[in-house]
Amino acid sequence: MNVRINWIAVIGALWVASTLGAYALESRIKDVARIAGLEPVELIGYGVVVGLSGTGDKDLKVTKQTMANLLENFQISIPITDIKSKNSAAVMVTARVPPFHTAGDKIDITVASIGDSSSLQGGVLMMTPLLDPQGGLYALAQGPITVGGYNVGSRGTGGESVSKNVTTVGIIPNGGMLKYGRTGNYYENGIMKLVLLRPDFTTAERVARAINTTMNCGAIAKDAGTISVAIPQNMLDTDQVANFVSKLEILPVKPDMVAKVIVNERTGTIVMGNEVRIAPAVVAHGALIVSIKSTPIVSQPTAPFADGKTVVVPDETTRVQEDKAKIVAIQETTTVQELTQMLSGLGATTSDLISILEALSRLGALQMEMVTM
Repeated sequence: MNVRINWIAVIGALWVASTLGAYALESRIKDVARIAGLEPVELIGYGVVVGLSGTGDKDLKVTKQTMANLLENFQISIPITDIKSKNSAAVMVTARVPPFHTAGDKIDITVASIGDSSSLQGGVLMMTPLLDPQGGLYALAQGPITVGGYNVGSRGTGGESVSKNVTTVGIIPNGGMLKYGRTGNYYENGIMKLVLLRPDFTTAERVARAINTTMNCGAIAKDAGTISVAIPQNMLDTDQVANFVSKLEILPVKPDMVAKVIVNERTGTIVMGNEVRIAPAVVAHGALIVSIKSTPIVSQPTAPFADGKTVVVPDETTRVQEDKAKIVAIQETTTVQELTQMLSGLGATTSDLISILEALSRLGALQMEMVTM
């Protein structure tokens, strides 16, 4: 049996990073920033799903009380102890409402089981009130649930079940109806604010400069994440603020990229930005070959007709061979591609690359931030 530790470069992720990071990508302002005041509204509610084929909650303490309260609304009184159906399940219902919505708009609903239901497939959500963060009624939801998977078979003794994906979470397309609307207050006293998705002083200044150069208005980078924009008075007077924003958000800007290396040791993934620089350093790397040879030997009794047995005994020989270390002097590197080529020539696996990068970081040769996931 041969066990060989073979150093082969597996660094496709670095080549992708070098291709994408060879130049600063130009983005639209709407892709790197959002407008303050146009946040979505998060809704939540508690409801009951009915019509399940025996896959509902088995512990019906919560579901029984909910069903009894529901039936009370229809002037039907029934003792909680008489509710025994396993065709219903208690669920939490959530939704996200985009800005600029009006009463009567339809939204998608997400339904998730909170009990021990095994599947929501085929179920129907009963009318459920959805509350906003302040606890006020904001929408109503109901309808048949769509589950992106299946769960079939018997889970009993001797049974066999087959499942695909998660069947205890589903969606109801257009299953919610809004009771109220909101236009969104995205400017005040002629001032609107842009919030960067990735706060950075350099990017904020570039966004402000792009707006001032093209739109001829006052834009100021307040901090690393906020840009204040003064809407021209003529746009305010003629009620063309939406037209102004539509032109502003498609302006091109080059966001700055921080020199960073992201390492995921669990999956062996390494991703680098183009701004990675390495000070001169020396890396020594070798290969180790472990060879284990096993030869079967037949052992027989020494004397004829003796009280012994013929057995097979393995004769193992272990040999360790360590190749000469490869020593590479790393000059100052300015691109990911050059670093990739050097480490590839060194013959390192992804795990080795992670160790080399961590060692260079501790040495201080990597002028960047190293993030380990």
